[in-house]
Amino acid sequence: MIADYEGTVLIVSHDRDFLDRTVTITLGLDGTGKVDVVAGGYEDWEKKRQKPIVGKSKPGKQDDKTTPPPPPAPKSNKLSYKDQRDYELLPARIEELEAAISKGEEILADSDLYTADPQKFANISKGLENARSERDAAEERWLELAELVEG
Repeated sequence: MIADYEGTVLIVSHDRDFLDRTVTITLGLDGTGKVDVVAGGYEDWEKKRQKPIVGKSKPGKQDDKTTPPPPPAPKSNKLSYKDQRDYELLPARIEELEAAISKGEEILADSDLYTADPQKFANISKGLENARSERDAAEERWLELAELVEG
């Protein structure tokens, strides 16, 4: 049932086979305080954790010719002006849209509205659909920006 469900389900399990068969995204906790987000199941997370060590010399031999690679450049978590502005303003916009959706749903809850004014019913239904789409897009954008901020 879970594999066929179209929505989001949060599963916490130690059953690796079950996770590999059902999940599409894994949030792996390795005990260091970091969370790895990996597309796929447990095996995909394991592959990401076990990065192969390239250029390791045999034990007992010193290879003076190889120098360690330079450290990676620090990742900038600084957002552009537009992204920072979106990150700050989107939560309020999402709340506004939630309020509009609630108000529209209250109006549509009136069972006599359709028979009394079908045009108003259609307009409110269309507005509700648009508000839901805009809210979903705003939430998605905010989550993307939050990921960038958290690094």
